[in-house]
Amino acid sequence: MRLQEVGKPKKRVVAIYPGRLQPMGSHHFAAYQHLVDKFGVANVYIATSNFTGPKSPFTFAEKKKIIRGYGVPSNKIVKVKDPYKSVEITSKLPKNTAVVFGVGSKDGSRLVAGKYFDKYKPVEKLDDYKEHGYIYIIPHVALKVNGKEMSGTSIRQALGDKSIKAPEKRKLFKGIFGHSDKNIYKLVVDKLTRLSEEKVEKREAQLLLMGGAYGHMQHPFDDSNLTFNDFKAMVTSLLKGGVSVEGVTEKLDGQNLMVSWKNGQLVAARNKNQIKNFGENALTTAGVKKMFAGRGELTKAFSATMEDLENALQGLTDKQRGHIFDNGHKWMNLEIIYVPTQNVIPYGKDMIVFHGNLEYDKEGNPIGQDKESGTKLAGMIKQINQNAQNTFEIRGPVALTLPVSKEFKEDQQYFIKKLYALQKKYGLSNSDKVTRYHEMWWLNKINAEARKAKIKLDKPTKIALINRWVFGNKSKSLNSKNFENEKVLSWAKKMDKVNFKNFAQQNIAPFEDLFLELGAKVLTNVENLISASPEDSVRSIKKDLKTTINSLRQGGDINKITQLKRHLTRLQKAGGFKRIVPSEGLVFNYKGKTYKLTGTFAPINQILGTLKYA
Repeated sequence: MRLQEVGKPKKRVVAIYPGRLQPMGSHHFAAYQHLVDKFGVANVYIATSNFTGPKSPFTFAEKKKIIRGYGVPSNKIVKVKDPYKSVEITSKLPKNTAVVFGVGSKDGSRLVAGKYFDKYKPVEKLDDYKEHGYIYIIPHVALKVNGKEMSGTSIRQALGDKSIKAPEKRKLFKGIFGHSDKNIYKLVVDKLTRLSEEKVEKREAQLLLMGGAYGHMQHPFDDSNLTFNDFKAMVTSLLKGGVSVEGVTEKLDGQNLMVSWKNGQLVAARNKNQIKNFGENALTTAGVKKMFAGRGELTKAFSATMEDLENALQGLTDKQRGHIFDNGHKWMNLEIIYVPTQNVIPYGKDMIVFHGNLEYDKEGNPIGQDKESGTKLAGMIKQINQNAQNTFEIRGPVALTLPVSKEFKEDQQYFIKKLYALQKKYGLSNSDKVTRYHEMWWLNKINAEARKAKIKLDKPTKIALINRWVFGNKSKSLNSKNFENEKVLSWAKKMDKVNFKNFAQQNIAPFEDLFLELGAKVLTNVENLISASPEDSVRSIKKDLKTTINSLRQGGDINKITQLKRHLTRLQKAGGFKRIVPSEGLVFNYKGKTYKLTGTFAPINQILGTLKYA
């Protein structure tokens, strides 16, 4: 594509097109070209950062290659820390230069709310960039990719989809970028395919590793089958030291892995495909090293885990290994605690901790669980003095002893009173499932929002929306076929896209706050946590937390500060800094199901993650 410089304005204006550009599609280029047509190619810069993350896979160098494919001059593509400030560009501008940021309407309304930015004016009325920056709203360009409006997300999904064959993908690529450059095609498609695979692996790993044989590990308030009576029984038991709860263990903040022993060697799995056919496609030690190659300390963590485990298991008899692993039929769920790859909790020592094994059928579906196998395998290894390896100490699950709360009756009454208040709000009994509360809450919210919008909803519509927003049942799609009234359909779509997340948080908040506070209370009384030095660990967490809070506040990012306030409120409700313990939480069994209780860890993890990963 050839760029043309047209009609320079009377006063020099520098235009900046800021964005993540992950990656830059034709819709982005059309926006950039619009700025070129208005201000001249010599005066238009593209500003983007070098930040990478789950939704930002491309480095600045990679983005620059992609952008150059459109014919954009290399010196007009600038690496900046914050695209919406772009001081790396503005600091080099001469006096009497005005700066215009070309953005979409959504970003424009957000930026103008500050003191520095103002709406774009005729050129002769523009102030110097040191006084004001100006927001120029670029007309929306709607292009399609794979049936969806083109965006960074839709591009990443389409080009990362392994089910799309190469000829069709090359056609998609040309439609997205307007050219067929082989090097850029390889760069983009290879990275997005790998990202998609890792996403699937991560999702499957959560199912395989955290949920045991029966699905993802839940907070009690996530389980739609529990009643208010169940909640009260849990509260009483956890405060009293575990009467109706069983198998209480510490939940660890490390890296998960599934391992088995097949055909005389240690193998590992990161997804369901590697477990299928009893580990036929599982990763050997060499395969794990290759998978995690080039990932710094994470490489060392997984490589050393496989080496230490293989060395330890070699010392067992065939009968012992067969009992635990059954030649790829059974897989041990384990946690890697490696000091250099610390997440939130500083444990102070390197450990491999067995949780227990799962048995799978030929298709890779879980069919059984042996919760005691982690303790058994750790005992076998210790018996032959192989528990202390080159890097890791190998051990079994961290069983926790729950003491009776010092203020048991007061604490019990406190939490049960909170539950009763939630029941009373909608006249619910102990035998009512907690989802009944959510149904009533959403019915009230739907009615209130409908009244605001001055629309009438019939009973089938309300039921369909409750099924969608309470139970996640989306069989009745939001389209004209199911919602004939255009006004109702438009309102429902807006609720679903714009309001749902915020309303869902409001709905679950009372239960979430209750169980976070309960978890914090219970964990404060536990003494046998795995941390090498609990007091030092707590001090370290508090220090990291304070540093992060100060950084977020000083950064001035409104979105991050809003998130920070929300999670600080959650932390305060859970007991604040005095309830911080060096543990992610605890895991327990109730009526045959496994649940987690996390206490203050949940909001702390969110606060630290906001700075670390956002």
